[in-house]
Amino acid sequence: EVLNEKRTASVQMLKLAEKERDSLENAKNEAEAYMLKELLLLKWQEKATTMASDDATSHVTQLEENVTDLAKNLASEREKIKQNSQELKEMEKAYNKRVKRQEELENNMKVCKDQFKEFERKDVKHREDLKHLKQKIKKLEDKAEKDTSKIEGSAKEIEESTNLIPQLEEEIPKLQERLNQEEKVLERIKESSREETEKLRAELAQVRTELEPWENQIIEHKGRLDVASGEKKLMKQKHDGARAELTGAQNQMEIIKEKIKTKDTFITELEGKIEKHQSEASEARKVEQECLKQEESLIPLEQAARQKVVEIKSTRDSEKNHGTVLKAILQAKESKEIDGIYGRLGDLGAIDAKYDVAISTACHGLDYIVVETTNSAQACVELLRRRNLGIATFMILEKQAHHLRKLQEKVKTPEGVPRLFDLVKVKDEKLKLAFFATLGNTVVAKDLDQATRIAYTADNEFRRVVTLDGALFEKSGTMSGGGGKPRGGKMGTSIRESVSEEAVMNAENDLNKLVDQLSKLRENINDAKKRYRSLEDAKSRLEMELAKAKKEVESMNAQYTYNEKRLDSLEAAANPKDDEISRMKELDDLISTEQVALKKLEKSSSKLKDQASELQQKIENAGGQVLKDQKAKVEKIQSELDKTSSDINRHKVKITTCEKLMKKLAKGVEEAKKEMENLLAQKEKLMSVFKEIEKKAFLVQEDYKKTQEMIDTHKEELDKTKEDYNKTKKVVDELRATEVDAEYKLQDTKKLAKEWEMKVKAYKKRLADIQTNLAKHMDQLQKDAIDPEKLKETLSDEHLNEMCDLKKAMEMVALLEAQIKDSSPNLDSIAEYRTKARLYGERVDELNATTQERDDLKKLYDGLRKRRLDEFMAGFNLISLKLKEMYQMITLGGDAELELVDSLDPFSEGVVFSVRPPKKSWKNIANLSGGEKTLSSLALVFALHHYKPTPLYVMDEIDAALDFKNVSIVGHYVKDRTKDAQFIIIRY
Repeated sequence: EVLNEKRTASVQMLKLAEKERDSLENAKNEAEAYMLKELLLLKWQEKATTMASDDATSHVTQLEENVTDLAKNLASEREKIKQNSQELKEMEKAYNKRVKRQEELENNMKVCKDQFKEFERKDVKHREDLKHLKQKIKKLEDKAEKDTSKIEGSAKEIEESTNLIPQLEEEIPKLQERLNQEEKVLERIKESSREETEKLRAELAQVRTELEPWENQIIEHKGRLDVASGEKKLMKQKHDGARAELTGAQNQMEIIKEKIKTKDTFITELEGKIEKHQSEASEARKVEQECLKQEESLIPLEQAARQKVVEIKSTRDSEKNHGTVLKAILQAKESKEIDGIYGRLGDLGAIDAKYDVAISTACHGLDYIVVETTNSAQACVELLRRRNLGIATFMILEKQAHHLRKLQEKVKTPEGVPRLFDLVKVKDEKLKLAFFATLGNTVVAKDLDQATRIAYTADNEFRRVVTLDGALFEKSGTMSGGGGKPRGGKMGTSIRESVSEEAVMNAENDLNKLVDQLSKLRENINDAKKRYRSLEDAKSRLEMELAKAKKEVESMNAQYTYNEKRLDSLEAAANPKDDEISRMKELDDLISTEQVALKKLEKSSSKLKDQASELQQKIENAGGQVLKDQKAKVEKIQSELDKTSSDINRHKVKITTCEKLMKKLAKGVEEAKKEMENLLAQKEKLMSVFKEIEKKAFLVQEDYKKTQEMIDTHKEELDKTKEDYNKTKKVVDELRATEVDAEYKLQDTKKLAKEWEMKVKAYKKRLADIQTNLAKHMDQLQKDAIDPEKLKETLSDEHLNEMCDLKKAMEMVALLEAQIKDSSPNLDSIAEYRTKARLYGERVDELNATTQERDDLKKLYDGLRKRRLDEFMAGFNLISLKLKEMYQMITLGGDAELELVDSLDPFSEGVVFSVRPPKKSWKNIANLSGGEKTLSSLALVFALHHYKPTPLYVMDEIDAALDFKNVSIVGHYVKDRTKDAQFIIIRY
């Protein structure tokens, strides 16, 4: 029983241990599955790392070959640059020398040009002065010639008049004679008609006699009037000529003034053109300088753009390693197929390299793709589904708005440690929300001790802590990391810009634009230089024209001044002097007096003339046609005689007037000759100066031509040198660009090779770490007594052992990592399970020991029980038989039966003593009477005595309930049994 109780207690303890063990079995199985997955992950990581290491090694080998080739190319390019640079330096030296020589020649040419300009100005001045002198001389010559001509004309007129007067005077007698003859003829004709005309003739003679004094007075007065009128006419002609000359001078002055005005306008236009040319030349020079400055500023931009193209191509090449999912999303972003895409979260921020491992460990969403709206995310998912590219996790910014309040809160961290979120640099402030959504108030501790202190403080806000080496404490209190190689590289130290083909094309277009701009600028520089030279030449020509125009204006001003000075003398000549005025007045008075006298005489003699005319008419009519004809002849001769007399008077007046005019003109001619002599002397002087100027100008012009020829020759050489220089410079620039490109490629390749070498080292180290972790993990699995079958099944995974590529291996690693990441088993449950299992085993052992002990004891007990049972049953059967015999014997015919209550376990329930007294039914002993009970008991005692006799029996009052008969029977039997034993019977 004790052992059973002990065993029962052991069973209870076993059941409790089993229950505790079984309660941990699921956790243990989950942990075992997790550990087996970790084992599988480590195996896949080992496989992927081995493959990546092999791939990286092949990359390194290839890149080292590329580096060697690029280094050779770079050395070759540098050698070419060195050769061309040396050649360029020599050409530059030669070019600079030629430029210097060109500048010297241009300076010499400028000096020659300036000297020639000066000579041209002098030439223009002297030409204008000479022109002015010539004009003066010409005017004087014209005047002298005119005056001489007038003198000659006057002399000729005097001579003619002098010659004509005697002729005319000789004609008068002839005419008089003819007149007398004709008059005689007329008289004869008249005589023939005298009778008829006698009276009329007498009257006519009488009238003519009366008229003769009047006629003589009229002739005298007419002669004086003609002389006075002729003198007045000559004086008037003189003054009218002076007035005409004055008017001509004034008109000429007006013309000169107009010409000066026109020239001034022309000069203003020239000055405007010169100023414009100067301004345009300055503008051209300014454009040239600005273009040169722009060229200087564009050259580094062009080099930077060229470098950018190289860098962007390098970035594009590096981006080729991106997954197809991310690449497709970024292409959709670049092509604007889908709006609202920001990119991979890890590429949208930057962090110091110190915190690389920390953020790569603590920020699980770095590979998420950040989008603006749900529609953008759905469009991306639809794109991936449509192209069957796979799956991606998206972070929707509009769904993170609930974090804004916490993001904007100012926080104070334990021990002043930085929040990981605050260390992230972003380009767009909106993206801070994305990082806060994944990081929250995660803080960075320098080591595990500090992290432990912070993680297990009372402040729940900062319980998520990550160390610099990647150990992470979650808010739940669990810790991860620290076992294998820390994970890093999920975020760069600078914000990555994704590079598309369009971006590369844009960068190349920008470079081409800059190259085109440089080419255009250089063309503009050449155009500006040409324009500057052209404008300078045009300006020089205009300046020559301006100088000439100014000299012409000076000459015209001098001419104007000369005419202005002449005005006084001309005005004086045009306006008669006092004596001339008085003479003119006298002549006017004389003419007026003579005219009045003539009028009076004509008036006084008009009646007589009328009578004479009337009488003459009558006489003529009386003589008929013959008389008329003869009379006409007489009148004609008389008219000729009168005309001759008048001509004689006129010629006499003309001689007087011409003599006066000749004196005056002779004086003017003499003065003009003197002035001409002075002007001719000035002209000779000017001509000598002019010849000297021409001589010097010719020398300067010769120097100018020679210099120009030298400049042209030198310019051709300079242009050729410049062209060769530019060609060589272009070659050098192209070689330098190629060198820069090759340098960048070499540096990028070296960098890439170094990165791949670092990757190889990292892969090898990671492989070593993985293998170490794998060994540790295997040890741990063995320690944890993982099911060998499961372990064998895991290690013999068909996918693990079959051939696959790196991508498949990485996908398996990512899949297992994701599965492991999603799992959060209690790894302690294995140890706890093992403890409980061990305890269970101990309990089982205890139970088995107790059971064994119990079983041994039970076996012994059972043996004893069996023996006891056997012996008991043998004794019982014997006793039962003897009981039956004894009872029958005592009762003389009754029957007694001793039966087991439980025949299977006779000791558990005891026995049933049934008695059938004589002639009665079976009854239980409890239902018997006292005597019957006594008899039954005595029968049983005697039966027992038979089975196991005892040397001594003590019986107390056994006869109390018995009658005599029964006492006798019992007594008899006791007496019989005393042979073998002693009886003590007590009676009262």
